[in-house]
Amino acid sequence: MRLLFMLGSAALLFLSMMIVPDDGDNGWRGMNRDGKVEGFSVPATWPGMLNQDWQVPVGLGDASPVLADGRIYLHTKKDSSEVALCLEAATGKVIWEQENNPAPEVTGGAASHPGPRSTPLVTGNRVINTGAGGYMTCRDAATGALIWETDRYTAEVPQFFVAVSPLSTGNRIIAHMYGKEKGSIVALDPETGAEIWKVEGIAATYSSPVFMPAYPDMVVVQGETELVGIAAASGEVLWRTPTPGETRFYNSSTPVIDGHSVIIAGQGSGARSLAIGRDEANWSVTETWKNPAIHVSFNTPVLKEGFIYGNDARFGYLFCVNAVTGTTAWIDTVKNNRFAALLDLGSVLVSLPATGQLIVFKPDSEKYSQIVRYKVADTEVYAHPLFSGKNIYVKDKEYLTCWSLPEVPGRN
Repeated sequence: MRLLFMLGSAALLFLSMMIVPDDGDNGWRGMNRDGKVEGFSVPATWPGMLNQDWQVPVGLGDASPVLADGRIYLHTKKDSSEVALCLEAATGKVIWEQENNPAPEVTGGAASHPGPRSTPLVTGNRVINTGAGGYMTCRDAATGALIWETDRYTAEVPQFFVAVSPLSTGNRIIAHMYGKEKGSIVALDPETGAEIWKVEGIAATYSSPVFMPAYPDMVVVQGETELVGIAAASGEVLWRTPTPGETRFYNSSTPVIDGHSVIIAGQGSGARSLAIGRDEANWSVTETWKNPAIHVSFNTPVLKEGFIYGNDARFGYLFCVNAVTGTTAWIDTVKNNRFAALLDLGSVLVSLPATGQLIVFKPDSEKYSQIVRYKVADTEVYAHPLFSGKNIYVKDKEYLTCWSLPEVPGRN
């Protein structure tokens, strides 16, 4: 095991019983991990085409780019190394680039995806990356200087390698590491990388942990065969419920939080809503609805005004489900791809399937209402796009491209 400290020892922070994430945190699916985008200027009328402002080679990988303070952070594979990059969002100019670790040999069904899958976490003045083999690094977000690194969790990986995107609670970095046999949920000190607590015996998959604000100290984690609620401060397992996947389903979707309920849809057996309750002594998990006809594969739905929107698990059909009753509102008939990103821009929703077709549609619970489609990549896309100002950033197989909305009257 290797754990390198680039800082002096520091006393542990007081163990707060509340999750207090930094205001500047950004990473997987945005600040709150709900796919909601802020700061994008949605046009009153979408143009027929987008402008391509710049395109730069950044390396192989499926990890989504992250925007913070006018900079874009990426984690990719170049030659034989996994690298961390920081680019100027306005121009694509490289501000800094650092090799993190030797890239692992990605084998089996994942061999065509040799780069990192885990989205960088920007928290405070740090950027934390997790490699395809479980190697973790923490760098200074401004300079790229190494703060700490660890190979503590490289002894085992899931079948398609590590895809978890760590979560910051302010004084904890929480991630689901290892694989099927050694799977463990861990909390690390963001200052040093030291392990604060560890919950063993929960097989890791490709989902990422999320907050559950209705219970301020709780983080919800989807494992390979079970869903668990963890106390962020102590690592205590508060509740757990079985969520076994069907054949060729891997629980890769991140849970969707709706008040006191958790909506999951990645088991291959339909979408489910689970109400999490608590009395004076006990926690409870109660299934409030199940829709066996709707499920997802490698994408996470978005909750919007009481409805769930997503891409289905077989052909990527866009769908809408009532989040209160579980009934299907509609499902489209156009094939897209089961690998997809879905984001909420406010007045519109967008889906970016692996086909590279960016789909803009209305959040309409009555019917599917497409506004426009744009071709934004010539190769397959597995990363989430970024939206900021009038710009749309797309990471495809090897390039990062900045698209922009033409200057037209009527933009909000």
